[in-house]
Amino acid sequence: MKKFLAVLFAALMLFSLTACQGGSNADLEAMKMQMQLMQQQLDEAKKAGFVSGEQQPAPAETPQPEVVPQPVENVDAEYVLAINSVIDGETVIPLQGAETFTAEAIIPEGMAVERWEVNGMPYHEDMEPTFTFTAEGNTVVEARLRPEFKVTAINAEMQFLDAKGKPKGDAFTEFVFEEDYENPVTKETLPGGWITVNVQAVVPKGYAVDYWLINDVPYYYNRTVSNFTVYDLNEATVYEVVLKKESAPSSTPKPTAKPTSTPYYYEPAPEPTPEPVYYSVSCEGCTFSGGGYSGATSGRVPAGTVITVTSIYHELDSVYWVGSITDGSYQNDGGGAKSHTYTVNGDCNFICRLIVN
Repeated sequence: MKKFLAVLFAALMLFSLTACQGGSNADLEAMKMQMQLMQQQLDEAKKAGFVSGEQQPAPAETPQPEVVPQPVENVDAEYVLAINSVIDGETVIPLQGAETFTAEAIIPEGMAVERWEVNGMPYHEDMEPTFTFTAEGNTVVEARLRPEFKVTAINAEMQFLDAKGKPKGDAFTEFVFEEDYENPVTKETLPGGWITVNVQAVVPKGYAVDYWLINDVPYYYNRTVSNFTVYDLNEATVYEVVLKKESAPSSTPKPTAKPTSTPYYYEPAPEPTPEPVYYSVSCEGCTFSGGGYSGATSGRVPAGTVITVTSIYHELDSVYWVGSITDGSYQNDGGGAKSHTYTVNGDCNFICRLIVN
């Protein structure tokens, strides 16, 4: 009888483990019904009683001892079952009423906790390796795992971006961004779980890029594409460049399967043309021409524009200049120039005065 009860209890816990790994409500309901059926069998065994230990047949001349039924211990107990985790080093814990436990995830190398579940109910805000919960009745706690956030490059290398969005700094081939980290170029603290990097193919002499593999999915970009930037990547990703001899034909393109989660990829944008810088020009007693102006007394022209500044006075009159240009002062011999050329590299003003004899 004891062996029967041990096998029955083992079957009960094995069924609980199998049902909870599926994680669906239907599986949990099936588990509940099966546990109730097994519980009835245990109750019947309790009523029947059993003899502890193996009973050896007594000699014929010796009367058989009276069989005293022994109660089955803990047949009414409830349990907490831990999956991908342990509670105080155990995976099955007896439960007495409502109790609070702390489960510790068993995390293989290269994996991380995605969330915790209690009887199939997800707790997305808890992604730490430990999880505190309250159990009442038969309870299943499970640490749901995922690959850790890591980006890897094969036949390629990666770089972080500077403040202008350009790849800078040391190249690398692997980076784990599970926790908050510092951009080594900008020194900015970035949140864990997200990364932006430029991926550059490393092509030996005599070879060329045939195609890219992103998480083992082939991408047949334009054959000239040897690098791109991926923004806000939020999953474990491997970028691999498949090379070919320069003289070898390219692989026949195949339909590209849609990845589970498609990040946005961009080819590097060309360096933007800087906006022109304008400076103001003003004239008093003169006009200027150039930079789209003719005979103007004020305006704005691009930096580096060559303008011609001309006096408004009759050419027989003597003049002198003040302001941004000074050409003689009170020249009574009439030698004051009536026009000048000037390269504008800042705000400027010109004043032409008539010399009165």
